[in-house]
Amino acid sequence: MGNENVSYAIPINPFETKSEYGDILSKLTDLRKDGENKIIALKNENREIKLNKRIEKENKAKIIESNMHLIEEAKQVKLQNKEEVNKLIAEAKNLSKEDGKKYFDEVKEIQDKRLAEAKQVKTVELAKEKEEHASRLQAIKDKHTKALGEVDQNDKKALAKLKETYRLDLKTERIFHSSNVNEIKSNYESVYQDVKDKKYNAFLSKSEFMYKARNSHYGIDEAIEHKARTYVYNFKLGPWAIKNALYIIVILFFLFSIIMATTQGKNLLTANNIMQILGQSSVKLFYTLGVAGLILLAGTDLSIGRMTGLGASFVNMLLSTTIYTSALGFTIDITGAPVGAQVIVAILMSVLLCTIFSAIAGFFSAKFKMHPFITTLSTQLLIFGLMQINYSSVAAFTMDSSVRNMLRGESYSNIIIMAVIAVIIVWFIWNKTKFGKNMYAVGGNAEAASVSGISVFWTTMGVFILAGILYGFGGFATALQGAGANANSGYGTELDAIAAAVIGGISFSGGIGKISGAVVGTIIFTGMTYCLTFLGYDPNIQYIFKGILIMAAVCLDSVKYLKKK
Repeated sequence: MGNENVSYAIPINPFETKSEYGDILSKLTDLRKDGENKIIALKNENREIKLNKRIEKENKAKIIESNMHLIEEAKQVKLQNKEEVNKLIAEAKNLSKEDGKKYFDEVKEIQDKRLAEAKQVKTVELAKEKEEHASRLQAIKDKHTKALGEVDQNDKKALAKLKETYRLDLKTERIFHSSNVNEIKSNYESVYQDVKDKKYNAFLSKSEFMYKARNSHYGIDEAIEHKARTYVYNFKLGPWAIKNALYIIVILFFLFSIIMATTQGKNLLTANNIMQILGQSSVKLFYTLGVAGLILLAGTDLSIGRMTGLGASFVNMLLSTTIYTSALGFTIDITGAPVGAQVIVAILMSVLLCTIFSAIAGFFSAKFKMHPFITTLSTQLLIFGLMQINYSSVAAFTMDSSVRNMLRGESYSNIIIMAVIAVIIVWFIWNKTKFGKNMYAVGGNAEAASVSGISVFWTTMGVFILAGILYGFGGFATALQGAGANANSGYGTELDAIAAAVIGGISFSGGIGKISGAVVGTIIFTGMTYCLTFLGYDPNIQYIFKGILIMAAVCLDSVKYLKKK
């Protein structure tokens, strides 16, 4: 071991031994002391003073005002020293570039030789262990054969005992062999990881020096290199494959679809097809954003499809040229109002109804700890029953085509704009508000969130209400997409929304997921469905495909959760 350490000794690190590097950092510190560093220190002090409740308001104002004058003076010093600081940083970059590459190459060459030798040792030892294992197995067999020849063949107890001894000897040998093989591989993996560490640390020597020289930040090229090297250092194929398995499958599916379309003489990658996918995705995005919040709370929503039909029905009914009278005997007539007022009433009615039913499911889930599976199943049946009654006197509601075309825009343009606005708003709620943070906390661990002072009841209610609002706008978008609405409108929408959310990384384990994932998941899932239709597959096959995709997505999500746990 002593010889190995000498032969594979790390070269002298220039960043630790060369005086030039220490001199540069020392000069930069002196130049920044009354300038840049003072500005940072004073700003931090002001921030702490603002948060300090023990200091009176008047004293706070005086201290902050005094600090602001000092900051302005420090800015002048920083400006005066800027040219010299930039000159020193440029010198540091040129000097470290050459020394850093030379040092890294030396470490890499030495460690690559070490790894090659370790790999050779592993190969030799595995081959040797394989031969010894075969020899030991043969010895066990010979011993058993000899023992069989010496025992009375009619003595069943003795024969049974010999058989059991032989079985245990073989089992022990297999365990012993497996242990030896694992130890050999473990020794190699230990060397492999150490080699990897030393090469990465050799790179960090230069990287950390420049980080200090730039006063705790990187240049653009340095930041890119640091991220790339760190990614390669941390990369492990197994975890990466599990994490991205679904996306790999999706990419392969799209490649297959493009190839199949080409063989049929079609072009899948046309502007029209892409706009169709984006337009359909925009409609479904409202439902995905809604259910994503419930999945974040480790729940789900089975009523999305009926919410779709509910919202779309009233929008079609209120924006039609015909006055509809329902089977329940009520009539809503707003045909005399301006088109703008009709549209506002239609949207409000869709949002209001969906929010009410979603809030009902949310109340029972939050108050009585019922799983959303049950509460949303109940509201699904409730809505469907009311819809069936409502449609018993009318086959379908149809919106005025001129109004629909005007509101939808060309190639779904207005719906896409609506979806973008919804994404921005929901992203802000999830990431920039206290409510959003509470969502993640409740989804991750409701009991811990409750102990920390978060209202689990109102957080859950808020998520359901937000979902209802999004479903309402989704019902409006669905009405603009189709030619009319009937009792079965929206059937199966919940499958698309849940699948899109899970594909986008919203975890059923709760507390894990991003809005960007929900958006990407919706576009991917809609695109895959569109491809199947474009290639001429039976619509019924799409249900099989969706079922398999949801199962695969949840399965991979569970595997990732178990590994993380």
